[in-house]
Amino acid sequence: MASEPSGQIADERRSDPGRRARVLSWMTLGGVVLGVVAALDPTTVRPGWLFAFAGVIVASGLVAVASRLWGARWSDPQTFGVVLLLDVLVMVSIAANQDRTGALLNVVMLLPPTLFTAVFLARPLVRGQEAVVAVACGAVMGLVADSPVQWLSLTGLPVLSFVAAAETVLVLRGDLSEVLRSLARLSVTDPLTGVLNRRGLSPEVFDRATRTARYRSVVLLDIDHFKVINDLFGHQAGDRALEAIGRGLLQETRQDDLVVRLGGEEFAVVTAADADETRILAERLRERAVEWIAPWSGTVSIGTATETVRTPGTAAPHDSLQVLLDRADRCLYQAKRAGRNRVVADRGDG
Repeated sequence: MASEPSGQIADERRSDPGRRARVLSWMTLGGVVLGVVAALDPTTVRPGWLFAFAGVIVASGLVAVASRLWGARWSDPQTFGVVLLLDVLVMVSIAANQDRTGALLNVVMLLPPTLFTAVFLARPLVRGQEAVVAVACGAVMGLVADSPVQWLSLTGLPVLSFVAAAETVLVLRGDLSEVLRSLARLSVTDPLTGVLNRRGLSPEVFDRATRTARYRSVVLLDIDHFKVINDLFGHQAGDRALEAIGRGLLQETRQDDLVVRLGGEEFAVVTAADADETRILAERLRERAVEWIAPWSGTVSIGTATETVRTPGTAAPHDSLQVLLDRADRCLYQAKRAGRNRVVADRGDG
């Protein structure tokens, strides 16, 4: 059975690396600005911690610059490593604060890295950030809490808030990804027949489906005298005939084959089969089509074309797809001129 259209579309939405790098850079730069302001206030930094606090500011500035210059090339784990560095810097800034209330307030600085991770990085890394936040908050609150109960309360509030925020983002991101996948499926799917539409048969999809194949073949199928079916039985009958052809093609082709409605009453099957196998497939489809559209006494004409891929994985998909379609279309035209309800094959070099 042929692949569902959704299987021919990338399932994962990839974040723009450049945008991710810019967000990380600006987020870190914002922390640097706040750190400079805090350093200018003599009541903020704990005595003896000024150099450590200044080091945090400098390190954060370097992270901001590095993110802006090279962040677009970082992988998810590398970016997560930078986020962990930011977590450590936040912890140092909290420890350097001489005021208990200020130290507690600085815990909020763990929220931006947590949300950044939830928006841009893979789910396991988000879970890792949540664990880091829990440990960090527990350590910080251990410095300021007067009792175990107070420590538990002070730790639980920020951890619950940060984790809840991250999980909410993950849920929304999953919902958005599903919506985008649905839209992607709809954009390349023919709504009447459920097979791919012309847009769905892009050179990239064609190349992906036959990248490692030794042969590439196209089967073009056209319903004979389709206008007569519409005129005699009505357009609803014509739609049902198209639905029957689309459903039948999906049932009669293989999982890795592509089934496409090119427009009107013309369909295509892309398959990694040699010329003989393609001819056999085309004859079977022609015979079965007579059964699919028997209520309207319909038949189909078919043209096929096959090429041999000399080195699988290196053929130029933009040229190969169009050449095969043109060759199969010429064969389809010959089948029409020869009396219809027949298969004409262009074996090519296959």
